[in-house]
Amino acid sequence: MAGYPDVAIVVDSACCLSTDLLRRWHITQVPHELVIGDRSYRDGVDITTSDFYKILREDRVVPTTTAPQPQEFLDGLQAASEFAGNILCITVASNFSVANRSAQAAMETAGDDLAHCRVKVVDSQAAAGALGLIALAAARWAAEGCDLDQVSGRVDRLIPRVNMLAFLESFDYLNRSGRVSKIKAWTGSLLGVRPLTELQGGQARLLERPRSRRRAIDRLVAITQERTNGMPVVVNIMEAGAAEDALVLERLIRDAMDCRELFISQFTPVMGAHTGPGLLGAAFYTCDDQLSTMEADQVSEL
Repeated sequence: MAGYPDVAIVVDSACCLSTDLLRRWHITQVPHELVIGDRSYRDGVDITTSDFYKILREDRVVPTTTAPQPQEFLDGLQAASEFAGNILCITVASNFSVANRSAQAAMETAGDDLAHCRVKVVDSQAAAGALGLIALAAARWAAEGCDLDQVSGRVDRLIPRVNMLAFLESFDYLNRSGRVSKIKAWTGSLLGVRPLTELQGGQARLLERPRSRRRAIDRLVAITQERTNGMPVVVNIMEAGAAEDALVLERLIRDAMDCRELFISQFTPVMGAHTGPGLLGAAFYTCDDQLSTMEADQVSEL
């Protein structure tokens, strides 16, 4: 279709990108389900991210989440097929969700519904802002005219380069949601600390336990500098109801590093349901000319 790339990008809502960026780059998002009390919401459809974190702060509830069913992925693939003959579906890490399995099932059972399309499904081995960076890069390459195999190949090379650091306001939500068992023995008592975690290659690990938000922010910046080693970087800052701190982090990263791209996203409720409000983090990768996702004049628009 005129005005659209021939490769469409589909992601699930574990991705941290603004609605504006999703629309600008023609990225189709398939919602996870959020269950709060006795009500269920389609992430990004029936409830906004801001409203989600407001409910968490005011009501102190522990939401649950459900990955998209194959039919929901099929709906997303069909929507993307209306303007593109090729689709790359990039999902949250299979370690964290069955979303990738659902997307594979949707592709395999589509039959005549997608007979005119070629579809690939990729496990991003990432989540949140890291998944957002991968999807954004893929959409940019598609817009530049890369075919499906070229976009998929570049995504495969980018995935191991993407890193994500984030700190939590507390371990309370992880503990109450039952998601903390793997690292609980290492951490011991975490009262009053802001656990600083790293996610790369589909694996999460606890790095440090700063005892103040400012210390956590400083350590996040310092570790990001260590990981990037002075190279140009692309950075997606994530905040879960912590907009003011996100601006502080943005300034510190911009001052400390050679940022090819830098922007702020709200932290996806799919992950925030387990980490709680107050999270702050940064997803990033070092870039070269082949892996840069936007030209300099487009970066200024962000």
